[in-house]
Amino acid sequence: MDYSLITKSKCTDEEDPTTRKPEYDRLSNLKSFDETRAGVKGLVDSGIKHVPRMFHHQFENNSVSCGIQVSIPIIDLEKVKQNRTTREEIVGKVRNASKTWGFFQVLNHGIPMNVMEEMKDGARRFFEQDVKSKSRFFSRDYTKRVVYNSNFDLYSAPAAKWRDTVVCSMAPDPPKPEELPAVFRDIMLEYSKQVMNLGYLLFELLSEALGLNPDYLKEIDCAKGLVMLSHYYPICPQPELTLGSSKHADNGFLTILLQDNVGGLQLNFHQSLNALFFDFFNLLIIALRKSVLMAKPKPENDRISELKAFDETKAGVKGLVDSGIKHVPRMFHYRPDKLDKNSSVSNGIHVSIPVIDLEGVKEDPGTLQNIVDKVRNASKSWGFFQVVNHGIPLSVLQDMKDGVVQFFEQDLEVKKKFFTRDYSTKKVVYNSNFDLFSSPAANWRDTLFCLMAPNPPMPHELPEVSRDIMMEYSKQVMQLGCLLFELLSEGLGLQPDHLKDMGCTQGLGMLSHYYPACPQPELTLGTTKHSDNDFLTVLLQDHIGGLQVLHQNQWVDVPPTPGALVVNIGDLLQAKLLSFKNNCMNQLG
Repeated sequence: MDYSLITKSKCTDEEDPTTRKPEYDRLSNLKSFDETRAGVKGLVDSGIKHVPRMFHHQFENNSVSCGIQVSIPIIDLEKVKQNRTTREEIVGKVRNASKTWGFFQVLNHGIPMNVMEEMKDGARRFFEQDVKSKSRFFSRDYTKRVVYNSNFDLYSAPAAKWRDTVVCSMAPDPPKPEELPAVFRDIMLEYSKQVMNLGYLLFELLSEALGLNPDYLKEIDCAKGLVMLSHYYPICPQPELTLGSSKHADNGFLTILLQDNVGGLQLNFHQSLNALFFDFFNLLIIALRKSVLMAKPKPENDRISELKAFDETKAGVKGLVDSGIKHVPRMFHYRPDKLDKNSSVSNGIHVSIPVIDLEGVKEDPGTLQNIVDKVRNASKSWGFFQVVNHGIPLSVLQDMKDGVVQFFEQDLEVKKKFFTRDYSTKKVVYNSNFDLFSSPAANWRDTLFCLMAPNPPMPHELPEVSRDIMMEYSKQVMQLGCLLFELLSEGLGLQPDHLKDMGCTQGLGMLSHYYPACPQPELTLGTTKHSDNDFLTVLLQDHIGGLQVLHQNQWVDVPPTPGALVVNIGDLLQAKLLSFKNNCMNQLG
């Protein structure tokens, strides 16, 4: 069960980097900045002369020097639909650019110049209107279709970016026109329509570059989604100290970027700095940055066709097992070196993650302090710990595990009602492998995802077979989550309610995984090596086990402990711990 970080927070303090004060409180400054809702533009409008410390970046030398001229490919799409020979040439250029760069520019793409200019002007009009008008769209809840703020990762990134952003989910379920900002509503609708048309064409070219039918990627719904991000980069008084966008990769299928006349975009191998981009079907990580375009799929092993055929059954891995297969399909095979790395600690050394008993945590100050110390030490040295006597009855834990089994083992026609790959608008999602079409190998599991907070599904929207226990277990886990955030806050030397007051306990995403018996377990994995990109994960194991965690470069088994829950410190909290540590060092220095 994953807690998502949903924050709300302020900042304006102007600071000369040559006179840093040891008592600098980064978290308070972030909160202060966020609560103004004025963003980076508000700082500039206030007349600051120095970039606040929260925006200071550590720099690498990213640009090509020594006089070498390098430029990404430019592909002219003129006559792509009229002339077969021209189209084949363009497909070849798309294939080569995708293979060698992962980026390319397009000309004569069909979007009129005046539409592009009006789009840039419209974005500028939005950000340059008064704060009160923009504040109507201010939020850090990305389930909303229109969101304005500064820095989506404000509280987790090592340094904030010098930019403000408005995000609009334009497809497959666009906002009503009246929900869009009036100041550039019309051009958003028109530009979105134009970019969707261009997206269709690009997916056709990419399909052909893969040796597939032109409509293949469209038919697996890659062109259904469209998210528009409009970034605004105000003039910076000390540009040598900060960045508008830091080094990153886009986690979408395809990004279409419209630059203004100022420039500043740089590419570093397979990473880019985005000013305005569109995300098609964000569950399919862009394959052209990996190896999929390096060779035409062989007829004897057409992996994409195999994946598609598997997905269309909607029966998942359980369907394969029920069919009586004796051999694991090739799409699930992992390279031997990937499997070997998950061998656990051996040589007779016994290592186990900390187990923390929460009994008496609310009754005795001495016991509370002892538990806070254990949580701090476990979070620092492991990033994992187990909790017992956590307040959730054993009967609820068992009923939750039974409810998951009942869902996956019911009739396929019942499960199919919840089958989808749309994570942006659906609160209940059943499928096998969220990254089925992008990962090197599929995991041997099926999954049910339910967004249980802050805006839970209606009871009738939940699977009937596990509805009651899902609601009860969610309620119990939310209460445990509140306690864990209190302990973590105190472990950071903060007030007990600090993380809760930031809204960290508002979100709850429940993932229920089902791992059918595997005929050849030496060939595949149920879950690959990963980190959780959330704030906190509370995990309930069944009696079979199989969970491993990485500790000091060794995989450590976490055998099931009756009544225990595994707590994993997610990436967002680890970033906050690092920030807290740096602040402490600054205070000491």
